[in-house]
Amino acid sequence: MASVIPRNAWTRGGPDKGEINPMLPVHWITIHHDGMDSFIATDYASCASRIELIRMGHRGKGWADIGYHFVIDRSGRVWEGRELCWQGAHVKNHNEGNIGILCLGNFDLQKPSAAQLAMLERHTRLVMKQYRLSPASVRSHREWPAAATACPGRHLQAKVGTIRRHLA
Repeated sequence: MASVIPRNAWTRGGPDKGEINPMLPVHWITIHHDGMDSFIATDYASCASRIELIRMGHRGKGWADIGYHFVIDRSGRVWEGRELCWQGAHVKNHNEGNIGILCLGNFDLQKPSAAQLAMLERHTRLVMKQYRLSPASVRSHREWPAAATACPGRHLQAKVGTIRRHLA
């Protein structure tokens, strides 16, 4: 996807290929927030650092790489996370054929920016088109059975239904 910032712009680390599964045919898109502290930065360097912090946290859990395929920052830039050829690690027991899109910030504590929401909708539409998915294939993390999570936070969750309606 041409407008996506490649992962080599924010990390030199690659996935542990011995601990990663190939992506199966894509059937789902799942929306997340990072759930850490509030994040309001929009500059390139701060966003790249936050994404690397998330990747290192995931590696610290023994995961092969950052769990999400795409990351959207508050200025509306889209960053490549885990390469699409690899299965994600973002919804326990539901990662097969599931593309993870992360929005930077904690949306229990803050609201997503207008630019972030606009790009989330636009990028989700592009992914849906590429994989021939319907709006019914788009879920937030908490909408998965037995997810037991507040992700993507109350302020982003409140927008997910609207985004799905716009995608229809």
